[in-house]
Amino acid sequence: MSRPAAEGTSALHRSADAAFRTSDADEVLECEIDLISGLDDDVGQDADDATDLLTAEAEAILTRARHVLIDNHVDLIEGIKAIERSRRAYDRGEPGQLLLITGASGTGKSTIQREWIRREYQRIVRTTGRIPQICNYGLVLTDGIDGDERPIVFVNASSSRSTNALATQILRALGAEVPRALHGHQILDRLRMQLVGQKTRLLFIDEFHHTVSSRDELVEELSELVKDLLVETRVQLVLSGMQKAARPVDANPQLDRRCRMRFPVEPFSWGSEIEHRQEFLDFLADLEEGMDLPEASNLSDPKRAGRIHASTGGILGRVTRLILIALEHGLEDGVMHVADNYLAYAHETLKRSGERSNPFQPQASRNEQAPRRRVPRPSRTRGSLSGKPSAPTYEKTARTV
Repeated sequence: MSRPAAEGTSALHRSADAAFRTSDADEVLECEIDLISGLDDDVGQDADDATDLLTAEAEAILTRARHVLIDNHVDLIEGIKAIERSRRAYDRGEPGQLLLITGASGTGKSTIQREWIRREYQRIVRTTGRIPQICNYGLVLTDGIDGDERPIVFVNASSSRSTNALATQILRALGAEVPRALHGHQILDRLRMQLVGQKTRLLFIDEFHHTVSSRDELVEELSELVKDLLVETRVQLVLSGMQKAARPVDANPQLDRRCRMRFPVEPFSWGSEIEHRQEFLDFLADLEEGMDLPEASNLSDPKRAGRIHASTGGILGRVTRLILIALEHGLEDGVMHVADNYLAYAHETLKRSGERSNPFQPQASRNEQAPRRRVPRPSRTRGSLSGKPSAPTYEKTARTV
């Protein structure tokens, strides 16, 4: 971590500690929620820390935009609802069941889980008056009668294909010690005891595909572990990962029957027919309406939407990063909408290695070779007669006499 990032994190911890001392739940949520390092954020933002360059109005616009990016995506909303149904099933005393969330990297799987945890934090505070602590592995209630309670546990699965390794990882997320001398069945017994004793309602295992082997016998062992946790502890499991994560469920009919729902998260499509593009156009239109920018961006214009899709492949994580980077840098320069030149800059910061084209830049004519250089960040021209920043440009205008 670079020094500025480390200082920022320390400031968050200090603010959160102060909030806990004053029992200000809203401030705790605001200060602490971003400290969950285990939750990979599919909805990203630019790495540059430019908060001090934004006015209060611009900062409010940017904050609103980040929330709207989640609230206007159908899959994210439905995914959050699916997890909430699992939580209610536990509260009703139903047997443990499984929710399987699958999709390519960047489609929003981890965002669904993180956003639900945000809302669950608020629900616990609102309905019980208790203030959970947020740690790397979920939510912890330290005021339990019988000790700490971990109602929500979150684990990023390691690349180990061993069921004992996964069980050990979950135990450590529960704060339990795992002596090296323990055998496989002893580890599983301890895991069951800890999940029940700490009143775990939901167990999230993200990147679950990392644990899935190509060997059938290891897949069967993994499916038996998952089934055993559901049967013996009544915990509700949320498994997420790429399509490979479904193999243990497919391989075990008993586990398949306990699968409450399979929830695939897909990129937006962009076919040749307008009906194949409408979902993406509607998303961009709702997004712009929700951001409520002072100036129109026309994100749902078919040509501009096509460029955004060409840049991102319709993958939610890339769409949101692209728009947020363009918006933030524009706001720093006093531009109150998402402009193409800032989208071009954002594309350059996000494009994959070896990719040269930029859909937001006009193509060079056939008789001219496009310059092979990185698009500079837009900058304001100086000397505006109105005293306001002029429109950003990539090229300096030659001075005339």
